[in-house]
Amino acid sequence: MNANRSRHFVIGLICIFAGLGSKTAAAQAAVAPCSLLNSGQVTAAIGATVGEGKPIADTGCSWTSATPHIVVTVSLWDGAKWDRMKAPLPGATKTPVSGVGDDAIFTAMGPNAEFTTLSVKKGATVYTLKVYGVDAPKQRSAEQALAGNLLGNLH
Repeated sequence: MNANRSRHFVIGLICIFAGLGSKTAAAQAAVAPCSLLNSGQVTAAIGATVGEGKPIADTGCSWTSATPHIVVTVSLWDGAKWDRMKAPLPGATKTPVSGVGDDAIFTAMGPNAEFTTLSVKKGATVYTLKVYGVDAPKQRSAEQALAGNLLGNLH
């Protein structure tokens, strides 16, 4: 990315997460995020071997492959924020996804929609999945596969 695109990308991310507000205790306590997916499921979805999940505070988890360098994250959000997560956002395209959870959307940002995130509402929790280091079509397919695995792993 050139410097201008990088700056717009970072500003867009800040707007998304600032608009969502803080995560609540309900989402944080629901389940240990690293228990939602296992390394085998992540490896299969991205086509590269990852290690064990590493916690991101108490509301997320990440898995990383060395070669190629790909990072997968899952974050838990309070389901009460779902309507704000679905609301239009300048510079972003939000596309409904059917057959995943109670409701789901892909959010794509960037001049070529190169930043894609899948957010899935299930019950009182929203699960946001992101695959970094691959192109947008691969992001979408991997994120959707991971969402299916995640929902299947819920107890």
